[in-house]
Amino acid sequence: MSSLDFYTRKLAYIWLRMSEALVNFIVWIYSILFAKKRKPIAVKKIGAYWYCPPDLTGSNIRLGGWTAYFENDGFSFDNFHINTLNEIIEADKPVNGWTKRYLMFAKCLWRRLPQMLKAHKYDVIWIDRSIIPEYPRKTAFLEKRLSKVVYKMVVDSTDGGDYLANPELMQGVFQAADELTVGYKYLMENYGKKFKVSQIFWTISTDNYQCKTAYHTGEKAIVGWMGSPGNFEHVKKIIPQLVSAYQDTPFEFHYICRENMDTFLEGIATKHYVYDDNYYTNLSRFDIGLSPSMTVDLRSQGKIAMKHQEFLLMGTPQICSPVAISEFVEHNEEVLIAQEADDWSALLTQLIKDENLRKKLGLKSKQLFDKYYNFEGQYEKLKFVLTNLNLNKTH
Repeated sequence: MSSLDFYTRKLAYIWLRMSEALVNFIVWIYSILFAKKRKPIAVKKIGAYWYCPPDLTGSNIRLGGWTAYFENDGFSFDNFHINTLNEIIEADKPVNGWTKRYLMFAKCLWRRLPQMLKAHKYDVIWIDRSIIPEYPRKTAFLEKRLSKVVYKMVVDSTDGGDYLANPELMQGVFQAADELTVGYKYLMENYGKKFKVSQIFWTISTDNYQCKTAYHTGEKAIVGWMGSPGNFEHVKKIIPQLVSAYQDTPFEFHYICRENMDTFLEGIATKHYVYDDNYYTNLSRFDIGLSPSMTVDLRSQGKIAMKHQEFLLMGTPQICSPVAISEFVEHNEEVLIAQEADDWSALLTQLIKDENLRKKLGLKSKQLFDKYYNFEGQYEKLKFVLTNLNLNKTH
């Protein structure tokens, strides 16, 4: 962080607070002018407000993946998103200090404003987490005002991490919403004590994925992981177990990540891929998938890791933690579950050596995915949530 940041961040902070005050004022006036009376109507138009930028792998899945289904059913379904992944990464770098971060928060407010001012054109809006991405606001003023210009406002809680990071804001957002959607049973039970909640299973389009058709390996099994640099922290916690398994039965560790992590993987043959057009091909090379989640909290208990679901989809036999996984998987049926960190070595060695076990897990995991996690199977449930105007809240 440069010494100049000590001075410029003060100006950036003033601009941020001025921006927030102005945006709040504009939305307040807007919500008065375009307030809707609550009355039963047929829902025809739905607006989906994403939290993540469109160029982040998987960011469009939760909200954006439904467009064709609603449009084929006669609804208008429009997606709204802002920012780029590079902008978010750059603003979050500690070396850039708070000046860039404050300026990014202000950009989020101003970029979202014209999209918020279109909310009245929709009968229902579906918001991912909260209406302003990245900015840790103190209150849900904007969500409360937007709820007045639509007949129904639904908020999707991604994985519980949104609440952990900013409980004051998210409590207000949840209170402003007519209903919450969640992907996982744990969140439904947790939030359902205070709010109206519906569980819509997390869905992934099967397009582009290459499902496994054989379960024998080459000279060495390819053990794979994919995720963000932040999520690589979970891999770090089981590296000693990976090294132990490698010494017993050598394998290749392939991973897909924005950053090269080879320095942490000494003693293991590795291959690093970045996220690019070859993503699905690189993923298909994995003989065994790893889905570690080594922290137990609201975030890990309240989500299904995307890598875990992708392995289910492709029929890739996997070892996973007991959290951040499908509520329907069972140990030694669809997956192998490492209850403790020390379990990873023995389970990985077992899976490398046992082709029949790999085949069993792969085939059963694909069947489980097809049963619970495709768009077609969840569409009617989501349509009911977004178009049902029985607005009896539980709070």
